[in-house]
Amino acid sequence: MMNRHRSLIVLPLFLLAAFCCLSAPSSLAAGVGAITHLSGDASILSADGKSRIAGMDATLNAGDTVTTGKKGQVAIRFSDESVVQLRPQSAFRVDEYAYKGKNDSEATGFFSLLKGSLRTITGMIGKLNRPGYGMRTSAATIGIRGTEYSAMLKNGLHVSVEKGEISLTNRTGSFAVTEGQRAFVRNQDSAPQYLQSGDASQGGGTQNGAAGNVQIHGDTRIKANTSNTTAVATGQGNRAANKAGVIGGE
Repeated sequence: MMNRHRSLIVLPLFLLAAFCCLSAPSSLAAGVGAITHLSGDASILSADGKSRIAGMDATLNAGDTVTTGKKGQVAIRFSDESVVQLRPQSAFRVDEYAYKGKNDSEATGFFSLLKGSLRTITGMIGKLNRPGYGMRTSAATIGIRGTEYSAMLKNGLHVSVEKGEISLTNRTGSFAVTEGQRAFVRNQDSAPQYLQSGDASQGGGTQNGAAGNVQIHGDTRIKANTSNTTAVATGQGNRAANKAGVIGGE
């Protein structure tokens, strides 16, 4: 499924340049971020409902929503040096943002991808306060560990990690997606399908799986299979170990 849409999250070269050697625009001082590259049509809707046409160096504030048209593409640089690139027909909102500088351990950046697709390289907020970062979507919230990733909403959430690691959290739990991996989450009640093999134990192909630092709590029955072993853990406090690892409730 992901292969069919993979080209949709590969951005043109002129937008990829936004990730390299950018100096922060002077207008950044007046807001949380600013538009550094713009192609086609785009608009900005503020929290008070006022809409304006997006332009080069346009300042963004917390509560602003950036929407791109059929041919619109936008690159946004934030004060913590993170960059977000929006593809055509996308909508991205700055929900909460607070960054006082490189020593701000309480810095926060929470965003929403409302539709379409984006690519982002996280900045200082992701390094200073990882729990203080989140990219919300209709299927899951994306958390980070200092990273570069792409996200697209199309019949669910598609993600691809170019560098670092992200987490996908929804009502089914929290799942890690590491560098070089791709995953798909259909909705808030679905666990991710991993679409590319990696080092973590995740099944294979398009099978559902959990990778990295995932904890299972309570009375949970889990079956784990490899080519020559099978482990079953049933009930709270039980543990089963095999060549695939250790499985059990807490």
